[in-house]
Amino acid sequence: MNSHEEVASIVIVIENIQPVPALALSELLAALARDYRKQNRARTLVVERVEDGSIWITLLDMAQAALPYAKGAVETAKGSKAIIDFGKSLIGLLKAKKNHPASAEQLQSKAPERSIEKLVKLAVDANCNVRLRQVEADGSCLEVEVTRSEAVAIQESEHYAKEARKLSHPIIAHERDLDAKRAAEIADEFERLQISEESTVNDALQIILGVIKRSGDVELLRSLAVELERRGYKELAAKIREN
Repeated sequence: MNSHEEVASIVIVIENIQPVPALALSELLAALARDYRKQNRARTLVVERVEDGSIWITLLDMAQAALPYAKGAVETAKGSKAIIDFGKSLIGLLKAKKNHPASAEQLQSKAPERSIEKLVKLAVDANCNVRLRQVEADGSCLEVEVTRSEAVAIQESEHYAKEARKLSHPIIAHERDLDAKRAAEIADEFERLQISEESTVNDALQIILGVIKRSGDVELLRSLAVELERRGYKELAAKIREN
């Protein structure tokens, strides 16, 4: 792609004054890729370039990055719209978490929650401010910044909210939280297998289901169905409920 050609993009600026942990950065990029796939089926998020100084990461849809070899103008337009919509979703959720935590909870089922969670974690772990920018092809943009202190406040707010929910029904909440956590870990493994193409979607699912069934934990199966459905895998969630 011509580096001088303006295209819609998402830009993440990490204003670090100390080295950024590689794990924190890789977790953020992995979460962005997964949330992008969830929001835009069959589309792929790619890193177009990384610049030093402060760390600047420019993200595009695969169709945009493939210019002029993409399938055509229609596919490129779809990619541009997808990246714009995803950028707006990211910015909307981060703004809500900064300013209106209650409204953020209402957005989370449809928003890229994992990406924002990892972005906030990076700001805390790397002791830096992070800017998130959604850029239009004409150069106009939306932007939100989270400072380290704001990121710490977001994490604390979410921790207290989670603890408050547990206290309302302590025993049931504790059991559900354990199942939900284990289900999230299993769903992460499913996505890792799927994204790395080590196996087909069905193969990855069967491997995981086999492990759970052998443990005899029926409630965990139900929690996994809920977690996969939350991530957009509705057909797979239905298959699990049939088992």
